[in-house]
Amino acid sequence: MVRVAVAVPRHLRLTALWLGISNGEWGADRSGRPIRMKPILADSPVPMPAGVHMFMMHWRAPANLTGGGLYLTTNWSSKRADVAGAIAVFVQS
Repeated sequence: MVRVAVAVPRHLRLTALWLGISNGEWGADRSGRPIRMKPILADSPVPMPAGVHMFMMHWRAPANLTGGGLYLTTNWSSKRADVAGAIAVFVQS
């Protein structure tokens, strides 16, 4: 289980948000939707106002993580920007 708190600043309103798993590549297409995010674990179908928003996701990590691991990534959109990036990395211990 993965729990993520998303803090939206007062001056921003998210028009879309996705949280998911990536193998090390992330970004957005021309419409602002995430690319290279599979699976998508959570999204927000409605605009998100300022404040803290909690997401609880269920995901089973592969038994053998190879290479640099897998990343928990986010992709969000607002009227001003589309932003994508890693927020955590899962590695085999």
